[in-house]
This record gives sequence, structure tokens and C-alpha cells, in this order.
Amino acid sequence: MIELDPRQARTRAALHRSVLETVERMPLADVSVAAIARAAGISRDTFYRHASSVADVLAGALGERLDATVAEFAAFQGGARERFERGERRLFAHVAEHRAVYLNAMAPGLAEPVRAMLVGRIEQALAEYLDTHPEVAPIAAGHLSRAEHHALYAAYGAAGTVGVIEHWLRAGAAGDADDIARSTLAVSAPWWWAD
Repeated sequence: MIELDPRQARTRAALHRSVLETVERMPLADVSVAAIARAAGISRDTFYRHASSVADVLAGALGERLDATVAEFAAFQGGARERFERGERRLFAHVAEHRAVYLNAMAPGLAEPVRAMLVGRIEQALAEYLDTHPEVAPIAAGHLSRAEHHALYAAYGAAGTVGVIEHWLRAGAAGDADDIARSTLAVSAPWWWAD
């Protein structure tokens, strides 16, 4: 990650705060660059030095808030099943915490930058897990390398999880985030957490 100078960091923080506060109240599709720039106390020119769209700023803001969950998943030292249970619960708790924002980013699916951020963060976490636990993943017959298998499994797991998030959001994000996390794990391949 590129280190920002203090002024850039303050501007980014102001943009993130503004976009989260605004999209919490109204649909992302109705939010203009001018409105976010005004709320952040910056010019449109400065906005475009940081992002190309409001959806990009929103993806960055939500991603920044999800990074601690991803880091915790990577650093977890307990059993594999517990790692996945905690990670899934934290992921869905993050979505529940920002429920209004995620709901307002739906039209009818998540705005592409937001969806790509979620898929990317989850896929990276799963790929890194497989890099450090290569023995858990089955290798199908054929000519794919172990690394190619791992990349496919991580992509599949991430896209499926984000599909569950979108389904939950389309249903109004009703119910308990822990229940959704448990249901997601119930349909996941159990080899992920084989010790």
C-alpha cells in the first residue's frame, strides 16, 4: 500500500467519512461527486485526484473498515474451523454494522467497485490461507498446478460468499449476522478447515 502524506491522508479520511455518512442516508446512485466533495470540504478537482467515482470512494471506505477482519483471519493462531467461524462472523458483522450503506449500494446488485472490493479482500484472504495450508485443498485430476487449484478455490469461495451477502442484502439484511455466517459455512467445503 502506498504511504500517503498527511494532507492526502486527511483528504482521504474526509472523503471516506463523507461518503459513508451520505450513502447511509440515500442510494449511492443518487450521490454526486459534487455532494461528496462539498461534504468533505474539498474541490471536485481534489476529489478526482483521489478517485474516479463516488462508488470507488465508497469501496475504499468500506474496504478500509474490513481490513482488520482480514488481518485477524490471516493472523489467527487457533484451529482452522474456529478461524473460519470467527472470520465469517466478523465479515457478516461488518456488513450488518454498515447495513444501510450496503443496502444503498445495491441497484439491484452491489455497485461493482464495492462488490469487487469484497471479492478481492475475501479471495486474497483465502489464497493466503491456502498458501500457508496447502495440504488442506484437494487436487482434482488434470493438468492444473496446485497454485492454479488454489486460485480457483479462493475465487470460488470469495464469489460465493459475496453472492450470499448480496442475497442477504436483497432480502433487506434482516436476521442475525451470525445466523447468516453459520449458514454460509454450512454450505462451504469442509476441507477448508481440516486440521
